[in-house]
Amino acid sequence: MNNDDLIILEKKMNLFNEKYDIYKNNNKIYQLELKEVIYDILDYFEICLKRVKKIPIEYEGIISGIKYANNVKKHSKSIFEHTLKTTALFPSNNLYPSNNLFPSDFKIWWNELPLDNNDFMNQYKNYKKHLEGQDVKKTLNDIYTIIKSNYNYYF
Repeated sequence: MNNDDLIILEKKMNLFNEKYDIYKNNNKIYQLELKEVIYDILDYFEICLKRVKKIPIEYEGIISGIKYANNVKKHSKSIFEHTLKTTALFPSNNLYPSNNLFPSDFKIWWNELPLDNNDFMNQYKNYKKHLEGQDVKKTLNDIYTIIKSNYNYYF
């Protein structure tokens, strides 16, 4: 029994979720770090998918779409976009300011991507249908859950 790859993926997911919260709470994004974490997760999705018994039919589309994002990331524009919009909230008593005076509206979404190669038309269509414009945090966590629940621990 060897589930090292799934353990590594879990660590990468935890790191992404921690970084996401840090960016949101501190109103600051480290773009290279964000890209690195997301790209690492995509790589480990591919690694772990090789040990998945069978993807339930209702998840085949999103898994196909994430494979497209992973393939295209190497030679396309950024596969995701983000926004960080600071909103000013002031405590009711200005004598004692809260720790978070300026919370942010931080979002990351899957970018519109070009069709890279006609051989990947099905993956491209699934990317457009299931991922394009969708929240990156939610979809990465959803896909991680799909992989984890269908992972073949006894390979």
